[in-house]
Amino acid sequence: MNAPIRISAERGSALFLAIILVLLLSAVGAVAMLAGQSETLLAANFRQGHEALYVADGALQRAMKDLADLPDWTAVLSGVATSTVVDGPAAGSKPVPGGGSVLLCCGASSLTEDLQSRGNAGGDWGANTPEWQIYAWGPAAGWLAADKIHSVFYAVVWVSDDVGDADGNPAADSNATVRVIALGIGPRGARRAVHALVQRVQVTAGQPGRVRVVSWSESRW
Repeated sequence: MNAPIRISAERGSALFLAIILVLLLSAVGAVAMLAGQSETLLAANFRQGHEALYVADGALQRAMKDLADLPDWTAVLSGVATSTVVDGPAAGSKPVPGGGSVLLCCGASSLTEDLQSRGNAGGDWGANTPEWQIYAWGPAAGWLAADKIHSVFYAVVWVSDDVGDADGNPAADSNATVRVIALGIGPRGARRAVHALVQRVQVTAGQPGRVRVVSWSESRW
C-alpha cells in the first residue's frame, strides 16, 4: 500500500534534481557568455588603443613634415602658423568620426587648456615656461586622398618652445628645437599621445629642410 507514495516521492526528487541541474547549467552558460563578451571588449579596447597610438605617431610625422618646410619656428610658437592639415578654425567643438566630440581650443574645458595646465608636469621655468600652441587637427582619414586611409580617429598636434633655449620668450625659437605632442582620439574614449623633442637639421643651401626626433615617448593622455 506504500508503493504509490514511494514512487511519487521519487518522482518529486528527480524533478527537483532536474530543476537544480538546469539552473546550474544556465548559470554556467551565463558566465561563459559574460566571459566571452568581456574578452571581446578587451580585444576591442586593445586594438583601439594601438590604433590611437599609430594615429598619434602618424600625426607627429605629418606635423614634422610641415615644420621642416618652415624657415623659422617662431611663427608656430606664437600661434600664427599652423600645419597644412587643419579641420577649420581651432575654436569650438569638433566631431570625432568614431562618435562624440572634443573641444580643442579654447577655454577651461578645452584640450589645449588641459595640456597647458598639466603638460609641463607641474614645472615652472618662469619666463621660459612653455606655452602650448595648437598646430594641426583633423580626422586621420583626411591626411590623404579620399578612401586612402580608413580610420575613425581624430588627431591633434601641439607645439611649444624648448625650455633649453632659455631665451625668456616661449613665443620665440632661438635654438631650432621645439617640443611636440600629438594625440589620437577614437571611439569609447580611446586616447594615446606621443611626446617628442624635435630639432632642425642643418642642410646646405638649396636643399629641402629636415628635422629629427631627439627624444620620443608615449602616454595615455
